[in-house]
Amino acid sequence: MLYNWSFFIAAAVFLFGIIYRTIGFFRLTIGPEGLEVTTAGRIKSFLFGLLSILVSPVRIFNFFKTAIVDVVLQLPLKRQDPLKWVMHICIFWGFAELFFIHALDAYVSDVIFSEYLPTLNPFMFLRNLAGVMVIVGLAIAVYRRRTLFRLKQISRHPDYLAIALLAVIMISGFGLEGAKIISSGVFNDMVEEYGAVDEDEELPALKAVWQEEYNVSFPGETIEVSPEILEEGGIINEDNCISCHANPKWAVVSYPVSLAMKPFAGFLNGNRLDSLILVIHYLSCFFLLAYLPFSKFLHILTTPISLVISGIAGQELKSGENKATRRVFDLSACTQCGTCTSHCAVGPLYDIFNNRWVFPSERVTQIRESAWGRSMDAESKDAFNQGSFICTLCNKCSQVCPAGLDLQDIWLAARERMKEKFLPDPVVQIRERLKENQAKKTESEGPLVLKSGKESVVKALRRSFQATTFSQCYTCLTCTNSCPVTGVTSDIGQFGAAPHQVIHALVLGQTDLAKDAAIVWDCLTCYKCQENCPQGVKITDIFYQLKNMVYHQEFGI
Repeated sequence: MLYNWSFFIAAAVFLFGIIYRTIGFFRLTIGPEGLEVTTAGRIKSFLFGLLSILVSPVRIFNFFKTAIVDVVLQLPLKRQDPLKWVMHICIFWGFAELFFIHALDAYVSDVIFSEYLPTLNPFMFLRNLAGVMVIVGLAIAVYRRRTLFRLKQISRHPDYLAIALLAVIMISGFGLEGAKIISSGVFNDMVEEYGAVDEDEELPALKAVWQEEYNVSFPGETIEVSPEILEEGGIINEDNCISCHANPKWAVVSYPVSLAMKPFAGFLNGNRLDSLILVIHYLSCFFLLAYLPFSKFLHILTTPISLVISGIAGQELKSGENKATRRVFDLSACTQCGTCTSHCAVGPLYDIFNNRWVFPSERVTQIRESAWGRSMDAESKDAFNQGSFICTLCNKCSQVCPAGLDLQDIWLAARERMKEKFLPDPVVQIRERLKENQAKKTESEGPLVLKSGKESVVKALRRSFQATTFSQCYTCLTCTNSCPVTGVTSDIGQFGAAPHQVIHALVLGQTDLAKDAAIVWDCLTCYKCQENCPQGVKITDIFYQLKNMVYHQEFGI
């Protein structure tokens, strides 16, 4: 009764979670609010996209190719990281075999194999082999998360909870089978339910065979063993048991576990601890089933779909409705493996800012949580904003993602949403603030006052090989004449509108004027000024240095 009710409750929670998530894929939006489309429109667009696959031979070919190469064999991951590939294959194939062949044996194994029984070979051996594969995969996962620098930085409690839950299921499964092997109670139950054995004449001989060859322990009983008794018991075993039970030595893990348990067989059998282990094993499986839609385990279902979508359409979805749906779906397909973070060009900035949202894998998690309704406080929003706009949009994360996620599209959409929420790029914030200050100065109509130069700032510039070149400038205006920004504005009458004015201000020690100059913040970083400077002044690099100084002053970083 406990197992039935637990299963029904877990299955109900699982179905509710899957339905809730599926509706969310078509309901939630990541990106500008003005681009929102109706849920019905997104479902309709998805169905049309699915139909276009079914009527296209090329897309059908790409579907099966991706399903085999990327999902089943995971060959792109093998080329990227062989150890990670071994980990994924062990967990993926091992768990899939246990789920379909063992957990769903009544619906799969019984249908495929006419003489299937879990206590026969090769099923007993394959079940143990699959369990070993999962354990090996989990061990590699722990090793990687404890030794790889970037992966260690982004590992969180949910990651270890997932590993621990799978480990409990595997270990309790081996423990359950080992306890059943030595259990006299299990033996007696089988004899009572299935056997037609005479208790006085045949049962002692059968017990002798199962004690010596099957490792069953009969605490409190003295089992007489002799060649004659074993021969008689072998005949009885062949007539009654051997068609249903193979020798447990084929259980390459469970049998050694039963040998380790044998010294405690009296206590184990007397208290029927095999039943307790069975409860632990079942409940942990049911908990995993109920927990799956609300955890990172959801990627077991979503990642294969994401890989197939990526294999068919790549990162080019034409329909805006399907793009909106894919963004939300991709967030749930993320395995949080840390590959994007390990290859992120700005990842090392974490050591400077101590901001975990510099890492793309952390931003994926936060965007997903925000999309599903989890709010952030003001401080977290500022930190997330900083981490998002530090991203250079190099698209390396999308290229290396083993789940096929279009992360570039997610970053762009999230940035647009943040701009709507008055959280623009920090550089834009500074530029707008400086423009406001400049407007106030203009309104005052006071004369431009040259203050004594700040030697500390000048010295800081001189410590940089690129920035110290400002002193070589003789104001030839070559930089200004080649600047596309100045070419558009064509107004250099006001200080700060042209590159040469900034460099000249630095020569005069007017660092405050230089840092506030509009051209510093409007610069396109095209490097034309720097490439054309006859004196080799690193103008664009100097602008970077000035912006870094202001950024440090504004945000304390």
